[in-house]
Amino acid sequence: MVRMPVGYQELTQLACPACNTAFEALVWLILDAQESPEEVAALCRGELNMVSCPSCSYRGPAGAPLLFHDALRRRVIFAPAPGSAEHAWRDQARDLHALLVGSLAEDQRRPYLGEVDIVQDLAGIAHLLQRMERRRAGDAAPRSNARSAGEAVTGHNAQPPSGAGSAPDEPPPLLVAVEALLAADTPEDLKAVLARHPILLDPSSDTALAQLIDVALEQREFAIADSLRNARALLARLMATSERPAEPPAPATPLEDLPDAAVHALLRAHTETELEAVCARYPALLRPEADGLLAQQVDRALDEGNEHLAHALEERREALARRRPAAPPRASDPDAASLDEAIEALLVADGEEALLEVLERYPALLEDPAADALWQFAAEARASGDEELARYAIACRELLRRVRADLQE
Repeated sequence: MVRMPVGYQELTQLACPACNTAFEALVWLILDAQESPEEVAALCRGELNMVSCPSCSYRGPAGAPLLFHDALRRRVIFAPAPGSAEHAWRDQARDLHALLVGSLAEDQRRPYLGEVDIVQDLAGIAHLLQRMERRRAGDAAPRSNARSAGEAVTGHNAQPPSGAGSAPDEPPPLLVAVEALLAADTPEDLKAVLARHPILLDPSSDTALAQLIDVALEQREFAIADSLRNARALLARLMATSERPAEPPAPATPLEDLPDAAVHALLRAHTETELEAVCARYPALLRPEADGLLAQQVDRALDEGNEHLAHALEERREALARRRPAAPPRASDPDAASLDEAIEALLVADGEEALLEVLERYPALLEDPAADALWQFAAEARASGDEELARYAIACRELLRRVRADLQE
């Protein structure tokens, strides 16, 4: 399978501030740290997206927004175009974020993608990267096994799980248990490890393992992180199939709320394997009513200003939706089909008159669901390799936003 590039450049129309000459330049809009290390170095030197006027040779910044992605550090940082109004740069961030996520395979889409840091300009991104580099340089020498990663967690003020106390000169019991777990080769070995180390089935151990993974990644100990992820996924499966008291079966009456434990476990699921284990333990998450309940939690998080939580919940909501059986189409609910038809008509409209006819025939294009659908359409187009169609969909979305703003005025 051919891997889609994550980074994204666009040919942009510019005007020289010195002589007012119009010219085109290729500028970075999405920069991936692993794909383009030289451009990252240029960003840190303040040289990224610097353009030169072909007429008077004036050199200066292109004034474009930039979305920076680093999968190893699990960071996404956005810098808006200078002088952008808040509503404009939010649209810029949303469009570029859609293209970023759309370029990643499903197994690469992690919760950190929803946690976008906003800085003032490209210099702000460079400052954050330099600060992270200084922090890394100041850390202790890289560790070589899960036990030393656990010592690093202690150095980061992580709290051990209940019952996991140990003498200062002894390794934490959880790490001893994890080492035994990873060394188990047969089902009988697993049973013996669980009998000797019941702490592995303590729910708080999952949180501690997540902290260990974070520290291992921060110290670039990727082999350790993978081993800890495997241990965490294995424990999640064991928790789902063990003889411990399970989540009670879903009642026949409509589901009115989701247990906090189910939502917390859902937010901690980072892989398909972990999500499968959570669904096995909390089958209520796969009930159709759970989708609406999660949507309400997303809305509450947005109302409280917690956009990171809202993005994480929305990401899990979409993952759960893919696992549920598709609901049969309802003849009395044609909205989705009508919206698809409207977007198709918009994308094939040629010329201003044709666009006006489409807007008159499909007024729903000026509502929020249409903007969301075009955003998703652009992400899917880019994921399939059709950059031109993705850019056109975003241009149509921007056109609709301007029309809507004009009508509101």
